Amino acid sequence: MVSVNPSADRSRPRRFPVRVLLVLAALAPIGGCDCSGTNPAAPVILPPLSAVVITPASDTLRVGEAHQFTAVAYDTLGQPVAGAGFVWTSGNAAVFAVNANGRVTGMGDGVAWLYAETVGRRDSASVRVYPDSGWIVQTSNTARNLNAVFFQADGREGWAVGDGGAIVHTTDAGITWRNQVSQTSANLNGVFFADPDTGFAVGNFGTILETTDRGTSWTRASVTFGENLNAVQFTDRDTGYAVGSAGAVVRTVDGGRQWVKQNLTAVTLRGVAFANGREGWAVGDAGDIWGTADGQAWSRVQPSVTSFALRAVARRSTTAAWAVGAQGAEPFTVDGGGGVPVWQNGNLGALYDLHGVQFPSDPLVGYAVGFNGTGAVLKTEDGGLGWTPQISNTGRQLNAVYFVDHLRGWAVGASGTIIHTALGGEH
Repeated sequence: MVSVNPSADRSRPRRFPVRVLLVLAALAPIGGCDCSGTNPAAPVILPPLSAVVITPASDTLRVGEAHQFTAVAYDTLGQPVAGAGFVWTSGNAAVFAVNANGRVTGMGDGVAWLYAETVGRRDSASVRVYPDSGWIVQTSNTARNLNAVFFQADGREGWAVGDGGAIVHTTDAGITWRNQVSQTSANLNGVFFADPDTGFAVGNFGTILETTDRGTSWTRASVTFGENLNAVQFTDRDTGYAVGSAGAVVRTVDGGRQWVKQNLTAVTLRGVAFANGREGWAVGDAGDIWGTADGQAWSRVQPSVTSFALRAVARRSTTAAWAVGAQGAEPFTVDGGGGVPVWQNGNLGALYDLHGVQFPSDPLVGYAVGFNGTGAVLKTEDGGLGWTPQISNTGRQLNAVYFVDHLRGWAVGASGTIIHTALGGEH
């Protein structure tokens, strides 16, 4: 029999043995008491899926603009499945952002993939974002003349080079340009990247710079010649060509470790373009045009089709090429018969002093830049038969142009000028 002391202090908390507390804790429901009175929602169980389809499959929007995408999951019988939830992701958040419901917002110039995924099935859509129409002046952060420009295929990362060893670099399609240290004060006249990490810049006094870390550091190649080099192109990681003063053509077949020079003429060569590792053209002063079918033996096009200085050349294909130069000179060849290429004389107007030309991915679309009292941009959409002037929005001379596709391009020029279009220069 247990006795109870009536005078005991009932306000004191009652103490339980430790083993009793442990039993009580074990009997308590895990996660606490569900006092809501509702049953948890049953998970959605999807049947086996055959595909996910995003609509639309591609879209274009301006920076800051938002578009809604939708996705549908299909079962193995090809029927849409209700209740499928999707995970939406952006292939490049700097180009566009996407929320949990598939609403895309343009963030910066470029092209990236949009993905929607559920239960191991995924689809993608292409999203292109542009900042504005026409040509837009970008802030280069240099006042030096810029003579050449190159962009990676993604249209996000690029370099421009110029006087006094200037090198500027962007990773956001030119929204911001930052200076890189070139380790030279020589004027740089050409730039080209053989792969995403490895690039070359060429310039006066036999200057050849190489980077293997996207321009974080540049080192000068040791060469035995001193001609001014005006243009450079690589056809693959190992094979590259540069041209310059005194008819110099320099060639590497080992990724820039060694450069071999030959002098074709006393005339300065200013532009070079190859269709592959062997077939190329070089152009220069006095209307000189030189061709090679093996990358080593060169022959001069005779008779000359023009006496005006030619400053750049571009190959539209293995059989078609265009050159541009002083007083609107525009010689071209479109030979497709397998014989000796025949160059014809063309002219875009004596008021045009042209310095750059390019035919990007579309063989019918090309661009030429220069000066005609203001920054000049010309565009062809019929393979060079006709050229239409565009509004450049700069009064400075333009020295070079580079497009990553038929819509997205940059031109550079005097006093640090950089202009950009994401719509082929159209308004």
